[in-house]
Amino acid sequence: PAFQALTSMAMKPFVVDVADLVHRPGARRTEERSGPTTVLRVAETVVPDGALLTVEARFEPVGSGILVTGWASVEWKSECRRCAIPISGTTKSTFQEEFDAKATPDGETYPMRHDQVDLELVSREAILLDLPLAPLCRADCAGLCITCGTDLNDHACTCASSTADPRWAALNALSFGLDSAEEG
Repeated sequence: PAFQALTSMAMKPFVVDVADLVHRPGARRTEERSGPTTVLRVAETVVPDGALLTVEARFEPVGSGILVTGWASVEWKSECRRCAIPISGTTKSTFQEEFDAKATPDGETYPMRHDQVDLELVSREAILLDLPLAPLCRADCAGLCITCGTDLNDHACTCASSTADPRWAALNALSFGLDSAEEG
């Protein structure tokens, strides 16, 4: 039995036994866990398969369950939305969720099975909400020239800077009567 518990924890590093906290008001415990996670993706930002997910959580008994407050951290990869160079970063997301031994059909709590909570789903959901949708290599990234594709962060290009898009030319002819109102 002890060997099975150790093997189970090695295979599922985010499963935490909370039997010592259940029905003990005022008791608290903090744990840090880490292990590989599976692919997470939001737009072009991806957490690669096997990336190291680190979770730190505080466990407190509430009612028939456990309140878990903590953070999850993982590295992500993407490309800059303006200049398309590969970039990476780390997301550290906070969460506070309740795990309950009683089944809740409305999904307001996570299930607690056999006095154990699994932090992986909670962590993955928190990370997904914080992954950048359109990451930049730096805040002042100038991007690429729309005509020749030159990386404007490296140097300026020789293309005309104010070439108008011909698809909008018809709108230039519209005046909406503003010109005559300004003259009067």
